[in-house]
Amino acid sequence: MARRAKGPRGFSDAVVKARTGKSPAQWNRILDRWGAKKKGHTLTAKYLLKRYRLGPWWSQMVTVRHEYARGLRK
Repeated sequence: MARRAKGPRGFSDAVVKARTGKSPAQWNRILDRWGAKKKGHTLTAKYLLKRYRLGPWWSQMVTVRHEYARGLRK
């Protein structure tokens, strides 16, 4: 039996879209345009919370997934 990865990468793209209204690819484009790489984790999560009204947990998860996708986290 295959084990599911733990953490933010363990969620399928479909789950992210169902829970946040956008796919990870859409979030990545939004955060790239916003300048998340330069602004850092904390400001990015706060931006998602305020601008897109994601809950605190999903704001963190979308931010972390973006960081993994862009090589900012290993």
